[in-house]
Amino acid sequence: MNPNNYLLDKIMNERNGTEYRCPQDDRVLLCEMMKEINTNLGTDFRYIAEIDACDISGSGRIMVGYFNRFQSESVRAYLIPQIVSDQVPRCEEIIFLGYLHFKQSDEYISEVGKPAPAHIYVRYDNAFRRLKPRRLKTELFNLISNPRDAFYLPLTTRMLASWKLSGLECVLISYMNGAKYEDAGLPNDTEGYFPPLHFINRELCFTAIDALKYYVSEANLSVIKKYIDSPDKDIANAARKSFDYMKKKDGIKGD
Repeated sequence: MNPNNYLLDKIMNERNGTEYRCPQDDRVLLCEMMKEINTNLGTDFRYIAEIDACDISGSGRIMVGYFNRFQSESVRAYLIPQIVSDQVPRCEEIIFLGYLHFKQSDEYISEVGKPAPAHIYVRYDNAFRRLKPRRLKTELFNLISNPRDAFYLPLTTRMLASWKLSGLECVLISYMNGAKYEDAGLPNDTEGYFPPLHFINRELCFTAIDALKYYVSEANLSVIKKYIDSPDKDIANAARKSFDYMKKKDGIKGD
């Protein structure tokens, strides 16, 4: 799709209220924030989509003052890339606490017929990967020890694995075996929630196979090898890549 057409579509969705959930109080606050950005930066933005499509230096330092004032998790998420880009003070903590706020919201788990929260958690995942907040490694490890959060934060999970955090290895292997309904925060109901458990488990398996490659051992090589013959060709290809990566490390043998 032409980038200009994509932006126009996003603006139109924002205008008609289908791009994100936004109560009236937040719309008033959005106008206030846009006015401050335009006044201070000499810009003429009217929609969040316009800022989201660009990297507007200085806008994040203004947005961070509004971040916790918005009720809408969607609007909060749209501010994240600019806040991270400007590296505002306490940025890592602000984003982490923002995710915890999202985790407690009604938008955290989507029911069928309601907007899925992908546009929210993807922005947090990208932010953690970009910030690489090692001082929050314990907090992030605790977070992705929950299957749904690992599903929402695959880049973060891989990043933590690349740091070879103690204990994460066992968590990754457990994700290859699949999560239960209660683990993913779902009732035993495959119809009422999106995405379904089988989709979550498939994505978790992808993430775990890729991340486990950082924990090089004969035992883990055997774990990965089992998936090379998976009838799911995408899973099999991912396993082969991790297997080959691990074999290149010193002291590891295998076919």
